[in-house]
Amino acid sequence: MQGSSQEQKEDRNEKRTRTARPGSNINMQCTLATMEFRIILAFAALAAAASNHSYDVGQRWGPYRPNLYFGVRPQVPKTLLSGLMWAEGGARMLDTLRDTCEQDDGMEGYGWPLYDTRVGGRQEIHDAQLGIDLTTEFVKTPDGDNWAVRVNGVSRSDDATPQIALVFHFALEEMGVEETGKSLKCQVDGTDGASKGFCTGTDPSLGGFTVELLPGQGNSVVEQVWVMSTLVPEEKIWQAKAAFTNISKSSTTAPSDGKGNIYFFKTVVQTPFSGSTSTITSTSLTKLLGDFYLSFPQRVSSVFPQSAPFQGQDYAKFTQALLSNLMGGLGFFHGDSKMDDSHAPEYEETDIKFWELAAEAMKRAKVVTAPPRSLLSHTPSRPFFPRGFLWDEGFHLIPIAEWDFDLTVSVLRSWLSLMDSDGWIGREQILGPEARSKVPSEFQVQYPHYANPQTLALLFPILLQKMTDPSSYRGSPSKYLSDPDGAGKTMLRELYGLLSKHYAWFRRTQAGNFSTTYPRPEGAVAVGEGYRWRGRTPQHTLTSGLDDYPRADPPHPAELHVDALAWVGATSSALGRLAAYLGEATDAETYEQHHEGVLRNLDLLHWDDGAGAYCDSTVVDGRFERVCHLGYVSVIPLMLGLVGADSPRLPALLELIGDPDRLFSPYGLRSLSAKDPGYGGGDDYWRGAVWANLNVLAALRLADLGRATNGEESIRARAKELGAELRRRLVETVYKSWKQTGFVWEQYSDKTGEGRRSRAFTGWTACVILLMGGVDGGVASGGGASTNGARRSGWGMTGSGMSRSMFSAEQRGLSAPLFIGVMGALAAAFLLRRMLFGRWRRLVDRVRGTLGYGIVLERSLGTRHKVASIARIPQVFRRHTTLEYQILAWHIQVEENGDVPILTSTQGRFRKEFLRHPTGTKCRFNVWPTPTPQSPKQQSSACQVALVSATFFHMILKMVQGSEV
Repeated sequence: MQGSSQEQKEDRNEKRTRTARPGSNINMQCTLATMEFRIILAFAALAAAASNHSYDVGQRWGPYRPNLYFGVRPQVPKTLLSGLMWAEGGARMLDTLRDTCEQDDGMEGYGWPLYDTRVGGRQEIHDAQLGIDLTTEFVKTPDGDNWAVRVNGVSRSDDATPQIALVFHFALEEMGVEETGKSLKCQVDGTDGASKGFCTGTDPSLGGFTVELLPGQGNSVVEQVWVMSTLVPEEKIWQAKAAFTNISKSSTTAPSDGKGNIYFFKTVVQTPFSGSTSTITSTSLTKLLGDFYLSFPQRVSSVFPQSAPFQGQDYAKFTQALLSNLMGGLGFFHGDSKMDDSHAPEYEETDIKFWELAAEAMKRAKVVTAPPRSLLSHTPSRPFFPRGFLWDEGFHLIPIAEWDFDLTVSVLRSWLSLMDSDGWIGREQILGPEARSKVPSEFQVQYPHYANPQTLALLFPILLQKMTDPSSYRGSPSKYLSDPDGAGKTMLRELYGLLSKHYAWFRRTQAGNFSTTYPRPEGAVAVGEGYRWRGRTPQHTLTSGLDDYPRADPPHPAELHVDALAWVGATSSALGRLAAYLGEATDAETYEQHHEGVLRNLDLLHWDDGAGAYCDSTVVDGRFERVCHLGYVSVIPLMLGLVGADSPRLPALLELIGDPDRLFSPYGLRSLSAKDPGYGGGDDYWRGAVWANLNVLAALRLADLGRATNGEESIRARAKELGAELRRRLVETVYKSWKQTGFVWEQYSDKTGEGRRSRAFTGWTACVILLMGGVDGGVASGGGASTNGARRSGWGMTGSGMSRSMFSAEQRGLSAPLFIGVMGALAAAFLLRRMLFGRWRRLVDRVRGTLGYGIVLERSLGTRHKVASIARIPQVFRRHTTLEYQILAWHIQVEENGDVPILTSTQGRFRKEFLRHPTGTKCRFNVWPTPTPQSPKQQSSACQVALVSATFFHMILKMVQGSEV
């Protein structure tokens, strides 16, 4: 990739003057002439072994080259690549040529204010250095066969109308390889007095295709269209700018034998101008775009509704821009990668000063080239990080899941399909030479013992929520949601198996040392849940995602990291819920045990009473010690839903979060306390700056805690207050910077609120749209149509995407005596009815209870839900009884899971709760996943509830032997 940022810097202050020409205003763009660029594609079947990647037909084509200002390709490897370049139209053309997005290229903003992956949209590019505003409008047909692009340009100054060179380029990969059946030939036809460009080609993955370039009419065209071609090495075919520069400097013409593998159509126009590429007529192109521009804002408002104080047209455009640019950063990548598969023993990091030994082993290791793979992924930043990042992608997909369920599934499947036979997924996907051109050589090699936070797990409870509650989804039509028991469940089972494998790899490779070599708090070893990020150095823990966040210094092989353990807790929650849905009872029990172990060891290993926070731990002079650097690591268990509203840890965590001298800056939560000695030091990356992704998690979780019904009211009120204020501060910070600079940023200063580091960072920063809607200044509560996307997904209530942590009766504020009394009264009523009126054959439809509570007894999902026979009931209760109950409005149904009836109930507002107990004198109460360990008193009360309830329903079942409910 040939950049021109230095040349642009030198030219930035040069003034340009041009002769003005009159024009007419069309669609907010002055248009003197129209150049149409038509591409017609007829698709054949894909080659059988073309890629590890599959795609939906409607998503085949798109601007999936996000590193370019405008680049189109299909989700197919080794195929047709296209793009647009522009420059000054005079002698300085090659010095000012724009191609790849750059950090410092004289742009005053660029991006997609309106864009949907399924349709297309409009991109605006404000090139201050060249004095021009460009608009690219891309649209594709629903069948995925055709696409079109229209380019408009206007001068940024009333006093100048610069001449601009437009260069469209097309390249066909592997065209020179024998027996590929590929061809591409482009030429210009001027028989009717105006130059017309056209290409014809074939590709087994696309079929035959034709590209037409229709000439413009009018005086905006300074230089007619012409074409040139060159043959470049396959590994450099993506370097359109370099190839164009070389051929422009050379006197040679296009190869006469038609064997060029990259072609350029060039024209020079005077601003203002307009041109388009299209498979569709200009009229239909305009109509498709016009319909989209009308419908898109309405759809965004429906999926991501706004509430005070973020209402009005400006905030609506802000929301649209963030969502559009997140989707506009979607890329399809294909190529080989560099990895170290030596599995050197030093990589176990068990020795003192392990990082030095590991560094030496890396120097000795032979780097290998892994076979080519394909990936569909959103990108954090088009100019700076135009590739897939495992740590980022989970956050990217949270808002996408609200907008386009099937696209979310496609991206998840693509990522999880990258894992190797052990379950490892590289944390950075640097696929092919084009991706490597943006990465320093020392960071290109991936290591199979390096992990990343398991953010993809955040998506699975969201998917499950939408599968089981269609009203929680307002996005694009979904083939999975339209067939939840068929395609939907098949998809979940596939992805569940992949995530389970990756989770097992993480637990195995990042496990902490629980041998007798190092001291641990009493009880922690038996639990066995504790983890340590591999890849540590004294200055960095890149694998944690929190690069330079301070840890123990020096590093020690006995370290245990809070965030690593918390991510295991979040993932075990997600997998457990999914396993239960898929009927994998053994797996669900295993994940339950993992989750309970995580909760116990968070307290045993990582809670520090003195600091009032969770801290990493290490061993110093043979002693177990906690290392407390207060910041994101200290509160990430809360962010991920592992701290309940009745947790004794919550008050101290809220005090830390709300302290302006430590974490609570005027612009959001600092990544590191302002009182920490490391604040602002080192790389100053995760040492104080405000990061949107974890701030969003914190704001949503605080709002959930504020809505809880358990715990002290004053604590819940404080959580709600902090969540609402954090929401306001974070959204205002990102919004104001966007208004001032035209970009959203990687991070924000905790002192000024200014955007820092990489610009055009509409990756996880776009998650702030999840905070735009809310109730009483917070995040919207409840489910259904009245809530915003985040609330409908249920993910916000815990970072793992779990619904409301399945609180117990005690946590809901339902006393066991009251519950027992109600059940006893109802049991007496049923017995009296039976004595008076004889044996019941069916349950009554509705029986109103006393004390203001009601019960609804009805069947829910059809005739497959039947009551077991009397003969089977004892076996059922010897196995287990699952009772799902709700206060205020009971909705009871009897489901059949194999040969085990499961008694359940649902209630619209609250999530599901499960009470389990085995038969016998030993009563055990499991609430899984529970936010905090329960006291013996709580367990005893809950067991009473479960036993009395089971007895009551046992009696009902006997009364309705074999009857349908």
